[in-house]
Amino acid sequence: MTVYVAILSSRKPNMLALENASELVKQSVRPIIEVVAGSNDTEIKAVARRVVEYVRKSNPDGSIDLALDTAPLADVFGPESAREALRLLTAGLGHYSFRPVLHADRATGDDLREIRQAVIELQTGVCLRVGAPFVYTLRDPHLLLDQLDEIGVSIQQADLILDCGYLKEPSTTGDLVAIPLEHLLDHPWQSVTVAAGAFPPPGEFSPPSKSTTERAPRREADLWRLLSSFQDRVSYGDYGVDHPGLIPGKDNWPTPNLRYTVQQEWKLYYWPKGNDRRNSPFFDLCKVLVKSPDWPLEGAAFSWGDEQIARAACEESGPGGPTQWKAYSLSHHLAAIVKMLGESSQP
Repeated sequence: MTVYVAILSSRKPNMLALENASELVKQSVRPIIEVVAGSNDTEIKAVARRVVEYVRKSNPDGSIDLALDTAPLADVFGPESAREALRLLTAGLGHYSFRPVLHADRATGDDLREIRQAVIELQTGVCLRVGAPFVYTLRDPHLLLDQLDEIGVSIQQADLILDCGYLKEPSTTGDLVAIPLEHLLDHPWQSVTVAAGAFPPPGEFSPPSKSTTERAPRREADLWRLLSSFQDRVSYGDYGVDHPGLIPGKDNWPTPNLRYTVQQEWKLYYWPKGNDRRNSPFFDLCKVLVKSPDWPLEGAAFSWGDEQIARAACEESGPGGPTQWKAYSLSHHLAAIVKMLGESSQP
């Protein structure tokens, strides 16, 4: 069965979208939540406490199969911080609440010992994440199997993520990743996912002087089509509506925008900032979107995000701000990918 692995940061917009996802989306998506520090965080405990609260609120009944990846914290607070965060999250969330992520291509002995303790306490399997360029040379899975032995997890309890990162050339990446897939799929993994992201980096956009709609290709969808011969054995992964590996800088008053997934591309709706600093131009943006060919046939029922966009178009609710706009965009995106995968699995 094809599942959808969405790699998302632990920012509030992403968790808000998960919290309000439909039951179909919750049953279909298996998110990897990258635990990231906020701009004002000075200690790991504050980060872990916030993520525990987000997870409890967005996944109160455990219906979303979550994996938590604390590795990004090492870039801010040092290597031990990722392990400390894993301990705090394990204690704060308890049994069966999430699968820990192990970066197989750069794991140390300390990482393996910490993951081993976590899976014992959580009573779960593990998510093995292998990044580029190492993933393209992975002919022999024995390194991965040895790591699983170290942490006491069987291959049947391991989800393998081949993470291609930022995707520029789908055809080249497809050729590169197909070679290790031929070898890896000989083993009984719980699942194997090819993940990539193509959303442009924030530096490619500048605040518009007038309302505008731009297009950006969803190259990860192209990669998925190129791997069609594996689709009955390989799952789909992406980075939602974010650029892989890059957390945008804080913007105290950003331009009203939506990153709207439409088939094989994103339609990027950008409106100029209003003079009253109340984000009222977002109403006009939504009015244009709901009357455009990009609006789904299901209308507001397509996702929670689309419901909120429809309400804003009628000015039945406030215009929100960056947190809400990002959450609406991701909510629509998750529903769109689940629909795409459902259609691709039909005979």
